[in-house]
Amino acid sequence: MEKLLLAMMIICFCGFVSKESRSQINAVDDTLVIQNMLSDLKHLIDSNLDSTLILSKETAQRAAKIKYRNGIWEAEMYRGKALYKLGHADSSKVLLTQVLKETQEQKCRLEEIKVHSALAMILQNDYNFHPAVDHLMQAEKLMKDTDPFELRFEILNKLATTHRKMMDYASALKYFNILGNKYFNQMNVLQRYTLFQNKGNVYAVMKEFGKTEEFFKKAYDEIVKINSPANQALITYNLGALFYSQKRYEVAKEYITKSLEAYLKIGDRSYIERCYRVFGSIYFDQKDYLKAKKYYDMAMGIAKEINNPRAIMANYDNLYQTYWNIGYYNRNIENMDKALSYYQKYTQMKDSLYKIETTTKILELEKQYETEKKNNQIAILEKENQHQEDQILVQHTQRNQLILAILLVSGILGIFVYFFYYYKKVNNLLQIQSKNILEQKNRISEQNVKLQKSLNTQNKLFSIIGHDLRSPLASIFNISSLIGFYIEDKNYAALETTKKMMDQKTDQILDLTDNLLNWARSQTESLQPLFMPLSLNEIFKECLELYRPIAVDKDIIIDCSEQQDLLIWADRNMVKTICRNLVNNAIKFTHKNGQIKVWHESNDQFALISIKDSGVGVEKDKLESLFENGYEKITRGTAGEKSTGLGLSVCKEFVDAMNGKIWVESETGLGSQFTFELLLYDPEIHQSKQKQTQKTNLSTLLSN
Repeated sequence: MEKLLLAMMIICFCGFVSKESRSQINAVDDTLVIQNMLSDLKHLIDSNLDSTLILSKETAQRAAKIKYRNGIWEAEMYRGKALYKLGHADSSKVLLTQVLKETQEQKCRLEEIKVHSALAMILQNDYNFHPAVDHLMQAEKLMKDTDPFELRFEILNKLATTHRKMMDYASALKYFNILGNKYFNQMNVLQRYTLFQNKGNVYAVMKEFGKTEEFFKKAYDEIVKINSPANQALITYNLGALFYSQKRYEVAKEYITKSLEAYLKIGDRSYIERCYRVFGSIYFDQKDYLKAKKYYDMAMGIAKEINNPRAIMANYDNLYQTYWNIGYYNRNIENMDKALSYYQKYTQMKDSLYKIETTTKILELEKQYETEKKNNQIAILEKENQHQEDQILVQHTQRNQLILAILLVSGILGIFVYFFYYYKKVNNLLQIQSKNILEQKNRISEQNVKLQKSLNTQNKLFSIIGHDLRSPLASIFNISSLIGFYIEDKNYAALETTKKMMDQKTDQILDLTDNLLNWARSQTESLQPLFMPLSLNEIFKECLELYRPIAVDKDIIIDCSEQQDLLIWADRNMVKTICRNLVNNAIKFTHKNGQIKVWHESNDQFALISIKDSGVGVEKDKLESLFENGYEKITRGTAGEKSTGLGLSVCKEFVDAMNGKIWVESETGLGSQFTFELLLYDPEIHQSKQKQTQKTNLSTLLSN
């Protein structure tokens, strides 16, 4: 009996060992199959996203059956990338975040690094740069010297490109230099090409074109070593675009021609359109507008065929400018009409793209809550399914023991699900309420800021009007006082002269009021100057005509000798207001029988305008705060004249708005010299800006 029991135990043991051996062999075979499937996914992710989704799900299920965790995570990462490229950003982030959590719990370092990298790329593409950098920094901390170099290159390269997009160029170059200095010998040709091209892109946005050319050429020298037509065409295009930006048009044509030939062979219509557009821009800059039109038409045709809205919009803008120049130089109204037609199409498409993007963002926000909820439900259901499959596998050997465990787990799971959904519902309601309250608070704050800004601007503008009108009104008051004396003396000849002076001052006040009110209406939102070429002699003449009668009342001589006229690039009303304030202050703070000198001179590309008086001067301890608002409130003129405390602060604000400078040199008892500096008008630089302003005004009139 004992021998029989022993024999049965040996048979059972052998059967168990045999079963375990077969399962191990099957597991090894399945692992190799899964690795092959992952290799297929690596190629599919760049070509067929739908197939990637199907194969990744199948791979994850197969890996789950043999409990191959790395295979599950790798497949889920490919699935997350495919979902993002298909436009399901929220689902992608939820899936990858779940994979990251599992890799961290299981302490699988390499897989955790890969998930950090995948999440960083998605966040970078969505312009969430700081969270992307956080993921990449965590990945870099987890790296070890024994890890595959391809993974290290991927992390450092993404850190550099992310900082470039953040416009933190110093940090971008730091990470590229780490790759170049420490790991250059470990790189293959494609990695060196990528490093040089990305580094060149950083210098390009920094406008250091010499270094950009150096690294682009290094990238070109690397990529020609291998058979990579697409990358070779791309670096050739980048070189051509670089030479175009440097206005090296012949070299640019050579490289863009090579790039175009390559893309025609490859069949990449997007870059073919870009090449034609660069050709059009080259000929446009060379003022060969007919050739420019030819290439812009070709680019437009391709942009419409591939249905690229942004390319179509750019070509509408290019054709508008081309036809405008053709019509302008040939005096051809038909071309001008075409230019306006293309401009209208450009603005319509620009507005349409903006509306589409805005609508898309709103829809994404509306779907975000439901998407996250569904993804959480799917994740829970998938876990439940996996758990059930595990139970089925275990039931073959431990059926009786697992019945009680299943009931226990089901009860716990039910309680967990109940409290999970209850907590989630309450939490979501609190988040929605908190978000609504925060949005209302932000809206109220923004409205308060706008209201306060509007009130401040309104007060400032009306103060300017009151300040500038005071001096000419004082002149009219003095003239009107003379009328009574002349009538009593029956001095009708002098009365006629006084009438003419009164008419002149009234016209000046009306003109001044119209200018200030028109300027005030244009400045309701912000103090933006309207630049145009201005004659300084004309400005001086208008200003001195206004203030000479006031100076005569105080027996002050204003010296403004005839000078060669200078043209400045500035806002007419702002310059007139500055001159009026400075001349008015000079008269106000100069004693009777004093002198005031007004002159201008050129200094390189700037004009210096000076008003010097022999007045009371300014104390040294008050010079620094002279241009601050309210300084003049504590100072009266030599004849007791009142001041609003606004004039010099307005001068400083207007000069700053026109990118100029203003300063004062003064000595107590000897007088003051106020000088402000503004840019001289340069036709080569400012003529195109003036035409653009005219075009903007014309388009505004047409739209109205």
